[in-house]
Amino acid sequence: MRALIFIGFILFFMIAPFFIGTSADTFSGAGPFESLSPAHPLGTDYLGRDMLFEVLRAGSVTMFICAAATLLSLASGLTCAVLTSALPTIPGTILARGMDALNSIPSLIIAFVLIAAFGSTTSSLIIIITVVEFTRAYRSLKAPVIQIFAEPFVELSRIRGEGFVYLVTRDIWPNIRPYAAVELVNRFVACLMFLSALSLLGIGIQPPTTDWGTLIKLNATGLLLDSAAPLIPGIFILIASLLALLAASDASRKLEFSKS
Repeated sequence: MRALIFIGFILFFMIAPFFIGTSADTFSGAGPFESLSPAHPLGTDYLGRDMLFEVLRAGSVTMFICAAATLLSLASGLTCAVLTSALPTIPGTILARGMDALNSIPSLIIAFVLIAAFGSTTSSLIIIITVVEFTRAYRSLKAPVIQIFAEPFVELSRIRGEGFVYLVTRDIWPNIRPYAAVELVNRFVACLMFLSALSLLGIGIQPPTTDWGTLIKLNATGLLLDSAAPLIPGIFILIASLLALLAASDASRKLEFSKS
């Protein structure tokens, strides 16, 4: 149930712009940083735009980038974990050491270099966050993959002469799915936090396109005027993270149940 709520939360923000429009230049005629009112349930932003609409538009961008980066990082990390276990000793060891070396580089340094090279468009940020996060997914999934490869049924498949594709699709994936489900949710939270951090630093999503982190940055001066505008996007980031962690706890309980 918690997983369905989490998925529904993501889908709601992804489809919201289809109902409210995607333009970020819709002014409400109100003044900047107005307080909550029936006309503006979440108040207005630094330009006098309705904060509710801005949060929904920014949420669509945030959810799309995080969902795409999460899926790509999980797929890449799981692929590398399988390859390091399935390849012969020397190439498998080289790949594992390369992953460890990439994982040791601070995330922000990787982001700074890649953003300087490719910019901070939506597609670039998806790739950049994937590069940062897939090594974390690899590190989390490597031990379960090695454990599954050591199981007798995998060895029997090898003795029968089954190929790599068979081993992955029939032996590895059905047994790694519970671990992948937990890691999927954890990666989403990590991608959300990293994207928000980049936007707060001013190197993430650039106006007029906004995400929740950009909204916090643009409305930061509202704190001096006792406005809730800078806090509202942060509240939605917190809600998304909590829903994800609750979904992860459900997946963890199912994993423990399956082990027992």
